[in-house]
Amino acid sequence: MISAKLVMTLLVAISGYTGYAIPGDPPRITPVPHDEVAQRVCGGPCQVFGFTLPDGEIIIDDALAIGSDPVATSILVHELTHFLQMKSIAHLRQVTCRIWNDREREAFEVQTRWLRDTSVNVHVFSVEMARLRLAGMHPMCMDQSGVAPQQSWTKG
Repeated sequence: MISAKLVMTLLVAISGYTGYAIPGDPPRITPVPHDEVAQRVCGGPCQVFGFTLPDGEIIIDDALAIGSDPVATSILVHELTHFLQMKSIAHLRQVTCRIWNDREREAFEVQTRWLRDTSVNVHVFSVEMARLRLAGMHPMCMDQSGVAPQQSWTKG
């Protein structure tokens, strides 16, 4: 169970980094087994640990020690950034690959900044970043048509 207090603390930090307003209703965060995250996002095995659905729900790998492991918590920070990105837009428009990539880039920047700001020292931060890089590839939208794939527009 991910505490509401932790989620609010993370949303406040993300809002401070980005300027995004925090909506009145917090996101629904659903921890699910890794295989279910991978199936829903990739259609099969892959190295995805969280995903923000178009309705704002966040599904996240239930094996992550969110709240006690900074690297795991940073994955939630990444997804909460997507939640705030989505809530900051008054009218949903078609998400192009450029918009999708910009959102991913921002979410990774926020995730990295949060890890840096919460690490006790540079050495710990370096170790955490190395662990994060080993967690898998971070695909970007590469569709030649310029339109982001429907299911992957908030993948993170």
